[in-house]
Amino acid sequence: MTTNNTCKKCGCQDSFMVSPAPCPTPVDCPTPQPCSEVLDAQCVIYTGDPIMCNNDIVIPTNTTMSEAIQLLVSYFCPAP
Repeated sequence: MTTNNTCKKCGCQDSFMVSPAPCPTPVDCPTPQPCSEVLDAQCVIYTGDPIMCNNDIVIPTNTTMSEAIQLLVSYFCPAP
């Protein structure tokens, strides 16, 4: 059995490369990463106008994406 070292050099095994990727995803990668950059949802902040539904603010300005997802779920699927 041979090992394809090209995959590891392009970042498809255990770590992602920063943008832009230094080389295309090798053909032999078993689970290629389609994105050249991956960010934690707690590190991305929504800075636009508040997102509203009728008169309710669903996503306020300066909300992290992880909080925004939780707020969306809570808004549309309230606890019983």
